[in-house]
Amino acid sequence: MNDLAPQPREASTGGVLVRPPGPDDAARVARLLTLRGTAVEESLEQARRMISSLPVLLLALLPAAEAAGGEGPAGGGRAADLDDDLLAPVALSGAFPLPRRLRASLPEPGDGVEAWMVSGLVIDPVARRGGVGRVLLTAVADAVQALRPAADLYSVVNATNHASIGLHLVVGFEKVAQLRAFGTVTFEGGRGVLLRRAG
Repeated sequence: MNDLAPQPREASTGGVLVRPPGPDDAARVARLLTLRGTAVEESLEQARRMISSLPVLLLALLPAAEAAGGEGPAGGGRAADLDDDLLAPVALSGAFPLPRRLRASLPEPGDGVEAWMVSGLVIDPVARRGGVGRVLLTAVADAVQALRPAADLYSVVNATNHASIGLHLVVGFEKVAQLRAFGTVTFEGGRGVLLRRAG
């Protein structure tokens, strides 16, 4: 399990519960990974690997009724107050230290400054535009800052994904460069954006 991640906490926006996933959450993480078009079995294996190896991995949960597009739990309960079985996974993100070989490909590799990379951001379409992404990406950035206060946090996004770029900018990232590829990530249309949140 990603022991370095922050302890479970409820984020204030919309009653979203953001916490590190445990081994029992592999199916929840896999469900979100299938939204990227990955096969179920492959997603389940990838989920187990992510849970055990990523230093920061956070899962965003909402009451199941709210996640399904309903009004939320009876009596206006918050996600943190509900039994875990009544919560549905709606978003996933994490971060990891950027390997030295990839740090060298940054347009401005800083000497002595540790660099981390957002491992991706998956948001269930039913939870989009409700603040879940902002809450989760902020929690990931806060977790990295808690682990490594001076580390810069990078993220790569397809240049056509205006919503994701806007979300990053709201959370305190800045555009650093345009890229055709970064590591093994290639961008649709050959245009990606590298963003950075300074440590």
